[in-house]
Amino acid sequence: MSSSPGVVVVVGAVVGVFVGLLGTSGAIMIPVMIYVFGLTQLRAQGTSLFIALLPIWAFPLVPYARAGNVEWKLGLLLAAGVAVGGYLGGHWAQELPVGIVRKGFAVVLAAVAVRLFLQR
Repeated sequence: MSSSPGVVVVVGAVVGVFVGLLGTSGAIMIPVMIYVFGLTQLRAQGTSLFIALLPIWAFPLVPYARAGNVEWKLGLLLAAGVAVGGYLGGHWAQELPVGIVRKGFAVVLAAVAVRLFLQR
């Protein structure tokens, strides 16, 4: 990564606005890391997971929690499942050809985008 720390923080802040507005991170952060900072697919995914590990997502959570827009029990149960499944998926991602991982990521993003676009 050859960008200055200030540029990286500004890009992070722009992504953070989208996280707060849209409630998503990886779908935005991973393409930014690939196309803006030149990371590989797997390095971008690993870095995105590192970012998610940090408690920074607590900040955009606060307005949602104050407005009563968080299902705490469901979130905790889903988080437990994501922890187990994420470990397995992370392991498999290291074994698969990077082209397969990249195409899988693209298919998931496209499918979600089409569903959201067509939803009433």
